[in-house]
Amino acid sequence: MKHNITSPEALDTRVAECVRLKIKLTQAVADKDAEVAAVEKRHTARITELQESIADVETQVLDYCAGNRAALFAEKKSRETSLAVFGFELTPPRVETSSRKIKWADVVDRLIRLPWGKAYLKVPAPTPDKNALLADREKLTPEQLTAAGVQFAQDEQFFLRPKPETAEDSVREAA
Repeated sequence: MKHNITSPEALDTRVAECVRLKIKLTQAVADKDAEVAAVEKRHTARITELQESIADVETQVLDYCAGNRAALFAEKKSRETSLAVFGFELTPPRVETSSRKIKWADVVDRLIRLPWGKAYLKVPAPTPDKNALLADREKLTPEQLTAAGVQFAQDEQFFLRPKPETAEDSVREAA
């Protein structure tokens, strides 16, 4: 409901009302935050225990898979059970300097001097545009990467993901 302010007294009344509402809002947010903190506190120990148990079991699975990789993953980098898919996968590509001796400032200097390098700089303060480099990683030649002082890197990581239907079934069972 909108009230028009038509006098200094009405203005003072509306300011006082606004202050009261802001105080109520601050209290409501504080009440909510206190409830959220209490809920988080109640669940923290259980969640931490589950996270530690998961880490322990995943480490056991990883150790076995890594130790028996040739036999377990001869044809594919992953395996599937009725409950999960697990195995090894590459992380997304990333841009790195080509050696520890080359700093990002050196890469900027190199890209500025290369006829094709300016496309891979962000301005005004020149910095390497890693997204542009990643987008063109198939186009850039090894010679260009060496000239720029960069390389593309990927790591392999182990994963274990429950199948979506497994998660859906457990949600239904919990309900």
